[in-house]
Amino acid sequence: MLNYLKYFLLCNLLISISLSANAQLTNKINKILNATCLDDKQTSVSIVAASDGESTYAYNIFKPLLPASVMKIITTAASLHYLGPEYRFKTKVLYNGKRSKHTIQGDLIMRGGGDPRFSTETLWHIATQIKDSGINKITGDLIIDSYFFDEYDRAPAWKIDRTQKPYDAKLGALSLNFNAIAVHVLPGNQTGNKLNIWLDPAPDYIKLINKTKTIRRGKNTIWASRRKSNDILGQVEILVKGRLPIRSKEKTIRLNVENPSRYTIETFRLLLQKAGIEIQGMTKIATAPTNGTELYSHLSEPLSLVLKELNTFSNNFTAEQIIKTIAAERFGTPGSHAEGLKLVTDFLRIINVNDKGIAIVDGSGLSRKNLMTTKAITDLLTAMYSKFDYGPDFINALRVLGTNGINSKRLSDSPAKGQIRAKTGTLRKVSTLAGYVANHSGKVFSYALFLNNNRCGYWKADKIEDKIVTAIYEFSGD
Repeated sequence: MLNYLKYFLLCNLLISISLSANAQLTNKINKILNATCLDDKQTSVSIVAASDGESTYAYNIFKPLLPASVMKIITTAASLHYLGPEYRFKTKVLYNGKRSKHTIQGDLIMRGGGDPRFSTETLWHIATQIKDSGINKITGDLIIDSYFFDEYDRAPAWKIDRTQKPYDAKLGALSLNFNAIAVHVLPGNQTGNKLNIWLDPAPDYIKLINKTKTIRRGKNTIWASRRKSNDILGQVEILVKGRLPIRSKEKTIRLNVENPSRYTIETFRLLLQKAGIEIQGMTKIATAPTNGTELYSHLSEPLSLVLKELNTFSNNFTAEQIIKTIAAERFGTPGSHAEGLKLVTDFLRIINVNDKGIAIVDGSGLSRKNLMTTKAITDLLTAMYSKFDYGPDFINALRVLGTNGINSKRLSDSPAKGQIRAKTGTLRKVSTLAGYVANHSGKVFSYALFLNNNRCGYWKADKIEDKIVTAIYEFSGD
């Protein structure tokens, strides 16, 4: 009887301590959310135990709000479900006609497979491999087959009018350098000279117009813009204007490209020629799948590594390429956003995410037509935390905040540094953060913080979120 009484008293003591800790966390977060720059009705916070989803703190958790780039963690999870962490994007080189010793008597075809990280370095490697295989001449045309995706080069919910900024790059089954081109700028040899400018890569159809000047001192006023030429060959001009002080270091300006397929295949032609392969025909873009004999196949890095980069740099282009790839692999080519987003929505239901009130219109979160709840996000995080097959890959795809990694210095002064996995999100008057944090006892919590319609500015909104995450780390309740 005495032992039972001791056990009963101990249980009550532990419950009392836990309730007290919960009250302390609630009071601390409530105080943080009292910031005058926040809109109470457009703010939402969900914190749950990652192991079982038990709620620790909830505020407006069923309110549909803009998730911004936190949407990318949904794309990340869905892609692991449908494609698997070892999935690799495939880019193939084929030929039709026949091969006679060192000559291909026919066309050379490059078939895209949606690779979002396909680069000039990879393209050069392919060109040299073809040369090393003994090919010196192509008598036919150089053809690009981009049928893996449909013809829409943007998420349907995005604005039709596009900027020339890299984050607004067009999509394509065969894309290069995130469909952006780099304009490099260095001062001239002396004051008054034009600046030294060059492209990387530098396909023949793109022409540089240099209207710049090297100055002794002053501000960097360099800018660049892309425009169509009046040339009958369909050249594209990049106009570079402005001034740069003579002691300045090299500057790089990146612009997205107007026609990703042309950019990729024209760069491939340039690199094949540099490798010593003669191409006698024209450059063409196929409008239907093109068959042929496989000459070379390139596989990307595993999807798990692609997703790590996606979330580290919050790359919109990569997210949307993945959405269309899911569709192409599940429903067949050409892959479309409509089919890909339907699969993402189906996935949320499969893992029992509460999808009431949500709307998913892209994979990156760039559109302001997306709607998500913090409840849905913490449901997703909790479901992924317990999955053995690809849950670890999902967690690893999120940045560790407070460390010395790329884009990971945020919260470096917090006692929680190194204990936080997170995806950030930012749009005008919107700041979001979601992921996992372990408290100082090692218990892991899933959290989602949405600050919509805030007047805080980027820095202050970040600080509010950082205080909440730190409070979770310091939480000692169970």
